[in-house]
Amino acid sequence: MRRRDFLRTAAALTTTAAATQIAGLPVRASSPLLSLPPQVMESDNVLVIIQLFGGNDALNTVIPAEDDEYYRIRPTLAIPKSRAWRWLSTDLYLHPSLAGNGLFGGGFGGLMDQGRLAIVQDVGYDNPNLSHFRSTDIWLSGINSSDPFVRLNEGWIGRYFARVLPDFPTVLPSHPLCVQIGGTLSLLFQSAKGDVGIALSDPQKFFELGRGSTPDEEPLPETDAFAREFNYVRSVAAQADQYAQAVLDAYNRGRTTVDYGSRGLPAQLGMIARLISGGLRTKVYLCYLGGFDTHVQQQDADEITNGVHPSLLAQLANGVALFMQDALQQGFAQRVVGITISEFGRRPYENGSRGTDHGAAGVQFVFGDGNSIRSSRFGTAPNLHELDSNGDLIYQHDYRRLYADILLNWFDATPEDTAAILGDRIAPLNVIKRRTVTSTPPLEPTDSSLMIVPNPVGTTGELHVHLKRLAPVSIDVYNLRGQFVGEVFHGILPEGYSRLPLPPLRVGSYLLQLQSGDCMLHTRFVVGQ
Repeated sequence: MRRRDFLRTAAALTTTAAATQIAGLPVRASSPLLSLPPQVMESDNVLVIIQLFGGNDALNTVIPAEDDEYYRIRPTLAIPKSRAWRWLSTDLYLHPSLAGNGLFGGGFGGLMDQGRLAIVQDVGYDNPNLSHFRSTDIWLSGINSSDPFVRLNEGWIGRYFARVLPDFPTVLPSHPLCVQIGGTLSLLFQSAKGDVGIALSDPQKFFELGRGSTPDEEPLPETDAFAREFNYVRSVAAQADQYAQAVLDAYNRGRTTVDYGSRGLPAQLGMIARLISGGLRTKVYLCYLGGFDTHVQQQDADEITNGVHPSLLAQLANGVALFMQDALQQGFAQRVVGITISEFGRRPYENGSRGTDHGAAGVQFVFGDGNSIRSSRFGTAPNLHELDSNGDLIYQHDYRRLYADILLNWFDATPEDTAAILGDRIAPLNVIKRRTVTSTPPLEPTDSSLMIVPNPVGTTGELHVHLKRLAPVSIDVYNLRGQFVGEVFHGILPEGYSRLPLPPLRVGSYLLQLQSGDCMLHTRFVVGQ
């Protein structure tokens, strides 16, 4: 690149506050670069996030088929119980389009049967915002604020890397930390210290754009603002060149063992599988499936598996099932955990146009190997008889509980890191299993027991803990949505019985959590009058 051309590019970059890209690599004037301590790269854990944009209809995804109210308030859109896919003999029913169409394992139904899928019901946050864009920003930032005057300009993933990398910013790692498939870089990968990911649609085109972007000129002495901006853009251009080669090399080395097709979400997951297979050391991938804003004609009148929403659910389930088949056959399934996110659910009542309007609580899916996730249903069927003041579902789980789970158990963040990143102390959901090796045997759930005495608690109460061996423990109280209420004990407890006083609590129901390493125990209790 000629100096004149490079300086023109640098000048353009420094005169705009908006994000700019060099070969898909986001650039921000005055943004610092990234240095990655070797210990962070020791883990080969990978997170895949699938964003379902538009607000997925939770009630027609996980069907409350045993609740007559569902059929009353959705006379034309409700999925008949006889057509829904039922998990074993439980009251968990999935839309038939999620069960699969003969592909590996039968979509989400097969993954549930094989212990490779978890379902989290009624996920949301206080004072839900029904704007697509603000609610999306809330979900991507990990900060719950519907106040339009509160700027949400950092993602929870961006804040994680910015916080835990002590030398951030100096030098970019040899491989991108985060990769978004398609589009411009998401808020998820932005931080106050700079963007921590790249966006690409085609590795070959990404390579062609980035190749040779390293300028011929040496860095300037940083005696003024222009020199600092020049050196920053020069460094980003050099790294775009480096990433272009790393991404293309991984893509060319990688392979897939299933046919993902060439379109939609399955094709995006196929590209991710190929990059992982080829050795790209990226930590987080983001892909996208839009079209969930189903105000009108959500599904066909004559066939419940036809129409916009059923088609999207089939694409999601079959894409994830193919990805898991590929991961298992290539041997990297134990390294990957995936989650879905959507900015909100839909209203319980259908709207008269064979559609549903913006609502509150939604549903999330978590997929991975049986050694990485606890395949189960988290939460219960939504209560359609008790809605909020807007007539929407009342959420059971703070959406940040799954984020806390990922940070603590998949990315080895500390509780202090997690509280800072999410803006609050949030109880992990305990879906994710930790993949770490320790020199001392971890405390097992069978090694301990919890009991609240009395329960319900009156004016005072105690926690009785029994440990089969000495262990460091953290014991906290949360509300039933997973939001921190108070501490009980943090330290080492001896073998045998310990009696610990509960903190003062208001009347209500609570969740007590004991954690020691990867061992996590919960018990519920009530504080009465």
